[in-house]
Formats: sequence, C-alpha cells, structure tokens
Amino acid sequence: MQTTLYSEPIAILSAGGTFEKIYDPIEGQLRLPNHSRLSQWTEQARLHCVYRIEEVLLKDSLDMVDADRHLLSQRVAQAREARIVIIHGTDTMTNTAQVLAKHLRPEQVVVLTGAMVPASLEDSDALINLGSAVAAVQLLTPGVWVSIQGQIFSALHVQKNRALALFEPTSQCRS
Repeated sequence: MQTTLYSEPIAILSAGGTFEKIYDPIEGQLRLPNHSRLSQWTEQARLHCVYRIEEVLLKDSLDMVDADRHLLSQRVAQAREARIVIIHGTDTMTNTAQVLAKHLRPEQVVVLTGAMVPASLEDSDALINLGSAVAAVQLLTPGVWVSIQGQIFSALHVQKNRALALFEPTSQCRS
C-alpha cells in the first residue's frame, strides 16, 4: 500500500482569469464561460488528493475591484480547509494576495496560481500551474504564496513582468 505525505483536504477556489477563458467562435475572441470548468481541469490534471472546488468569481483580473477581493478574502476566511488554492488572473494576482494576507487565519496556507494561456487551448500552462499549486499548498508554511511557471514566490514579494511574460521576485527580495 502506497501512502502520501499529505492527506488534509484542499479547497480550490476559482476567481476566473485567463486560466478559465474559452474561445468564442462567434465573437472570435477569448471570453469567460458562464460557469467554471475547474472540475474538468482538475480531472484532466489527474489530481489524487482530497479537494473541494468552489466557483467564487469568473472575472478577468483586470476587471476585479476591491469588493471582489474582499469576497475572495471572506471565502478564504470561511473555508473549513486550512489549505487553499486560488485560480486567479495573473495581471492583478499580487493585489489580491495583499488583501488575503490581511485576513488569513494563522494556520492557513493560500497559493494563488493562474495561466498565461487558457486551459482550454493547446500549449496552455494552466494544468502544470494547477498541479504545482496543489503540490505547493500541501508543503508550504502558513501565508500567501504564488505558484506559477515552475516557481514558488512569497505572494507579497513577487511581480509580473509583462514585457517578459513571467513572474519574478520584487527588488526587495533580490540579493
């Protein structure tokens, strides 16, 4: 019998972002669907841990406002799970992380992740980011983290470099 190192349940919350977008052939553009497809993506990623999925928002992160961030913060605070992954748009992920950090319970570990290319498209980075975030949330210490592009960052010390389309530590973290 094979055992895993970790067996606590995980909450996976979706706020939307590029990760959730689908191609609309009528409009000829990417758009957010009417409901989250996260259950499809978790199945496709073949996650073998106990998790619960919750759709909180389906928004492009550029359209998120303070009320949306506070709603996410409330859902995190109310979650029965201490380990939470949040699917979020990459453009304002760090803004949300700052709000979440102020309202975490002491035992909570929150990992934000997203995608540069939607999960629904070929060559997407979404599923590797999802799998990495699920692994990270099981191993990290309490706090707010970003797991993306094969890296893990303190969510309060990371930024998106739009010119290079990657996440990097803020200048405060560099040595």
